[in-house]
Amino acid sequence: MFSTKHYVPILRWKAAEREGLEKISDEQKKFITPVIEVIMPQPARVKKDGTGKTPEELLTESIETLKQKLPKIPEEILKYWGKGPIFIDLSLIDISLRVDGLKKILSEGRIRELYLIPVIALNSSSHIQNAYISLAKENAKGLGLRLFKSNFNSAPLIADINSFLTLSELKHQEIDLLVDLQITDGQCLRLAEIIEQIPNIHDWRTFTVISGSFPKDLTNFLPDLHKIDRQDWNNWFNQINSNGLKRKPSFGDYTIQHPIYSEPSPGMNPSASIRYTLSDKYMIMRGEGLRGEKSKGFAQYPANAQLLSQQQEFFGEDFSFGDAYIVEKGKDINTKETGTPRTWLRAGINHHLACVISQIANLP
Repeated sequence: MFSTKHYVPILRWKAAEREGLEKISDEQKKFITPVIEVIMPQPARVKKDGTGKTPEELLTESIETLKQKLPKIPEEILKYWGKGPIFIDLSLIDISLRVDGLKKILSEGRIRELYLIPVIALNSSSHIQNAYISLAKENAKGLGLRLFKSNFNSAPLIADINSFLTLSELKHQEIDLLVDLQITDGQCLRLAEIIEQIPNIHDWRTFTVISGSFPKDLTNFLPDLHKIDRQDWNNWFNQINSNGLKRKPSFGDYTIQHPIYSEPSPGMNPSASIRYTLSDKYMIMRGEGLRGEKSKGFAQYPANAQLLSQQQEFFGEDFSFGDAYIVEKGKDINTKETGTPRTWLRAGINHHLACVISQIANLP
């Protein structure tokens, strides 16, 4: 389906991610196949009478809301992505919804002629695996098999993979192999060692290694301009042309998000910060909290945008929708149209996607 010169970002299916994806061009889409992770809705924690909801009430409300949302996801995919191939991962939603949820998504997807590829983890329960395999065969678009770092710490990995293939009765050529190492560290991207542990490495339809190095949050950064290494990209790029690799994997990451998903804490005070991807680093324009007696609030965004657009490393307003947004907001630091955490995350994600797609497209 695609070769090494391809990008597989993990995107949680929230507003900023959807809108950031929507703004890439049709030409750019040729180099990308996203994995969208559906997440649980977060209901209001307080009832109308002012009393707090119990954890059981919150979960019930979240499940009922998601039941209504799941059949609408294919329509959203068509709007924000189109009909190109896209991976669907439901591992972050309540286990009671994963089978019926996938069934509804694939059914609605076929009506809209979408190319949806369900993703299953190797360590999922046999019930989930059996159901997903059956639905994948009915859908006839293949299946994504997601391996995590813990799978490689297990001695019988080859046996586990072969057992999955026997159970599924699927051919290697029908399966996209997604090796998700999650948090990047100095040890996790030894591609040659990973490849040695995977049987029949040349036979899988596609092969991608995914990881992420963006911090969990920005609380450890003082208000200022900061740069941190893009360890995920740098490690992958430095190894991809090694003569010892039996097969070169495609690149995947978590864009400018932390690999381990967690909902924002109730009552948190987000900062007016901008996340911007460079060729080998992340630039962080760390602002102060949006709320507070001495805070300049949302007015910090245009000021930070102006400062960012003046940096030598800035890609220019014609590079992407996100870059044009930065330039536009930075033109007038007194504007009332400052943007919000959602629109600034959208801009950062869109720029990141464009940046990685350009890097991938220009690989030798």
